This record gives sequence, C-alpha cells and structure tokens, in this order.
Amino acid sequence: MEAGRQVVKRRRLDQPAWREVLQRFDGAGMTVEDFCRAEGLCRSSFTRWRRRLRTPAEAARPVAVKAVKQEGPAAFVDLGLLGGAGAAPLPALDLRIELGGGVVLHLVRR
Repeated sequence: MEAGRQVVKRRRLDQPAWREVLQRFDGAGMTVEDFCRAEGLCRSSFTRWRRRLRTPAEAARPVAVKAVKQEGPAAFVDLGLLGGAGAAPLPALDLRIELGGGVVLHLVRR
C-alpha cells in the first residue's frame, strides 16, 4: 500500500437500510453530494437506490428545481437518466423552469 493513502471499506446496504438512508436524506435539507459525503456513501449508489425505491406516485410527481444564486457561470443540474434504447417505459414528465426575464423552459414527456 502507498504511504499516505487511506483505504476506505465500502459498506454494503440492503433494501431496508437504503430506505432508512433515503428517509434521513429527505429530512436532512442537504444536497445529494453533501449528504453522501457526510454518510460515507457513494453518490452513484445513492442515486441508483433512490431511483429503484421510488414509488410510482413519486416517479410521476413533477420535478421541482430550487433556484440557487450563483457567482459566475451556471452549474449543471442532473435530472437523472431520462431513458434510452431498450429501456422500460418511463413515467410522464412535466418540468417547468422559470429562468427569469419572462423566459420559461417547459419540458414534457407523455
């Protein structure tokens, strides 16, 4: 092992444990990145389990994007995987983003 390099042992969580993690996240008021860092979780695993465990009602619910004041160029907003070839049919999506100055971005998938 290289000097100064720390080995992190990955935790393997089962479905009930991920449900508890997601409940803690819902009440944490943190970004996914900050929450995963604080919990010692892999962001991609968190995102995958969050998508896997959501209910059909949650999947159909409109996505709300919180406005954030930024200094400098706009940041990327990850809305997750929207589908691809051979993917299962996806639920409806109705996303409306008010960009300011009367400009509105409205995305709809039925």
